[in-house]
Amino acid sequence: MIKGANLFSGIGRKLFCWFLLLSVLPIIVVAILTYQYAQESIKNELLKEQSFIVGGIKNHILTILDSGEYSSQFFASDEFIRMNLEKLNNNPSDKQAVKEFNDYMVYKTNLNQGFYETFVLNPSGIVVASSNENSIGRNEVGVDYFEYGKMNTYVKDVYRDKNTGEYSMAFASPILKKSEEKLLGVLVIRFNAAKLNEITVGKNINTKVDIGAFHRRGLTSEVYIVNKDGFMITDSRFEHNSILRQMIQSKPVISVHSHGKEFVGVYNDYRGVNVIGAAQYLKRMGWVLVVETDESEAYSTIYTFKNRVITMVGICIVGVIFISLFVSRGIINPILMLVKGMKKVAGGDLDFRVETRLKDELGELTGSFNQMTCDIKDSREKLLGLKGALEERKEYLESVLRFANELMFTLDARGNFTFVNPKITDWGYDEEDLMGTPLIAIFFDNKLKGDDQIIHSDFPRRFEVEILDKQKNVRNVLLSTSPIKNKEGELISIMGIASDITELRKLEQKLMQSDRLASIGQLIAGIAHEINNPIGVIYLYSTESLKIFERITSAFKDISSLSISEYTQHLDKIIANLDSEAEVKQEKGFLKKELMCVMDDLKKYHNGLGETYTVISKNRSFLGEYLEGSVRESIRCKELISGLLDFSRQKEPKMALSNVNNLIDNVLNIVEKQYRKEKIDVIRKPDPGIPDIMADSHQIEQVIINIANNAVFAMKEAAGDLQQRGVYRKWALTMGTHFHADKESVEIFISDTGMGINKYDLGKIFDPFFTARKDGKGTGLGLSISYGIVKMHEGNIEVENEVGKGTTFRILLPVRTGKSHE
Repeated sequence: MIKGANLFSGIGRKLFCWFLLLSVLPIIVVAILTYQYAQESIKNELLKEQSFIVGGIKNHILTILDSGEYSSQFFASDEFIRMNLEKLNNNPSDKQAVKEFNDYMVYKTNLNQGFYETFVLNPSGIVVASSNENSIGRNEVGVDYFEYGKMNTYVKDVYRDKNTGEYSMAFASPILKKSEEKLLGVLVIRFNAAKLNEITVGKNINTKVDIGAFHRRGLTSEVYIVNKDGFMITDSRFEHNSILRQMIQSKPVISVHSHGKEFVGVYNDYRGVNVIGAAQYLKRMGWVLVVETDESEAYSTIYTFKNRVITMVGICIVGVIFISLFVSRGIINPILMLVKGMKKVAGGDLDFRVETRLKDELGELTGSFNQMTCDIKDSREKLLGLKGALEERKEYLESVLRFANELMFTLDARGNFTFVNPKITDWGYDEEDLMGTPLIAIFFDNKLKGDDQIIHSDFPRRFEVEILDKQKNVRNVLLSTSPIKNKEGELISIMGIASDITELRKLEQKLMQSDRLASIGQLIAGIAHEINNPIGVIYLYSTESLKIFERITSAFKDISSLSISEYTQHLDKIIANLDSEAEVKQEKGFLKKELMCVMDDLKKYHNGLGETYTVISKNRSFLGEYLEGSVRESIRCKELISGLLDFSRQKEPKMALSNVNNLIDNVLNIVEKQYRKEKIDVIRKPDPGIPDIMADSHQIEQVIINIANNAVFAMKEAAGDLQQRGVYRKWALTMGTHFHADKESVEIFISDTGMGINKYDLGKIFDPFFTARKDGKGTGLGLSISYGIVKMHEGNIEVENEVGKGTTFRILLPVRTGKSHE
């Protein structure tokens, strides 16, 4: 307004009042009529909406009931269930049939997320199979779903399960023998009643409104179900622990229970609050489905509309007043000058100024406009300076990106390239080739999962992928990506760096091949060393035995050179001549000479036999020792080769349910007496609550024996060393088990009170052919074989060692391995 001008005096006041009357009165009348019409329309729409919502939810609930009945009928007609139930009725102790039946019940239960449990009752009402093993053997005689389920399909109303405390429903159907229509049992599906809450219950009034559910419009809207006894069977939005506790005797519940017809209207609910709602009858279950909204909230739209009408009327009145004021020519002219000045400034003429002589608000406005023009001019000059600096910074950053030694790129929110530096030419691509192309287009075999990791990750990621260059060669690339977000947290771009590590991977493969060759060479050297020692001993013993054999052969050769048969013939001849006395007298001298010759030859023969006996006696002990040593070293070679074969051809474990406590008992039953003879106490510490595991019992027993024998030998060797020094110590071997529920694994621990393992040997105890035994009897393959067996069971061996006090081996085996699942 211009100072000194009085627009409400004289003709100006009259014109102003008549203008207001003719303009405002129609606006007020139209606003009142519009408000009344909108009020009635909104109220009718609210009632229709409540009716529509309750009808939709009713159909949803009926679908659940139909699904449950159909599932129970379908399961009851399953041939597998009939066959196994008939088998268990004839032979209840068939554990294999029970296990298969239970597994099948678990499978059936998992078909629907709403199923708590599926179980089968025999004609005596005993649970013989269930998806919950704890339910087997439970007596359900007298329970309604058993009594009515024997005759036909039966649906049990919501109840609280006495065993689990869960609110459930039950769908039961009879299982009949197909040929004779004879009752074999009853199949029961225990349904999660909380699924009804997912349909009906909204969030608490103190929490944020759940806009996602169409029947949860505001803070007071509520949907609940009342059973035939008048109790709530779904959670209340306003009352805690309302299921089967909150009695409902409101007007719609009584009306629908009495007449079975839909109810829509305004009434007091169970809290005594005035609400607008609708109710429908679910005849099959005798339920009443109720949808309610507090009247204050339901009519909030009407109140809001009323306030808006009043606001609009006020705005119109203010508008009329301003129109009246702006009629004044004295106000319009300065405004037009300001508009002209604004156009000049907008056109870029920042030197333009609006001249005015007014001293009122318009004069001040004009002065402010001129001052604003000066400020804009100064700001423009500053912005131009900043623009130049930003362009220089931009050129610098682009140079950094373009001449970087690594491939750098950016992606949009959909994973398409928006920038890539010239390093991409190393892969055969041009920069333009990839603009707008998805990153997954150059992934090897289009690995979409990698793309998900890049785009949908809220944090920087670093991982390796395989990428195809333009020549279709596969490259190993290390990707580093970082999401770029705006102030609202929305993803606008992705920054990435790609490092080509193809040559590095090839070098790693060569190094791995070299390591494998070195390991093979080390293994061959170990085999050669282990076998060379006994072969050298066998060679030495064989050479010495050969020399002894040559001596004995030479002695026998000397004896064999004497002709015994000639001496015998000669003696026979002499004896024959003795028959003639005359001849004896004549040849006495001759016979004496001949007998002397025979006696000399026999003496030589006797001396030869004596020398031969002396040679044999002298070398017999050595020959026996050499032969025994050759046999012993041959056996050692055989054991080495046998152990090596066992190590290289470890058999695939035959998985079966085993109890490790029983395995330890089996081992100790064999070796405990021997250990106690060695003055070693055996202590058992089994875990009674340990579960059965899937394992090859024979292989695990072999592992236990190998480790236990090593522990016993270590204590025997330590006892011998200590006795030589006059020190005596108590020796003990402890075996036990422990169940790790968090890791789903079973532990077997074997502890000894020996002198522990040397720290230099600790890292080599699982190497083939490594042994710390001083007597040379060990092959060094026992722990290697044991380690391989445990690894084939997907387990692990841990060693706790304290030098001077003892060693503990911990064998960790999973309760269920991947092999057992297969």
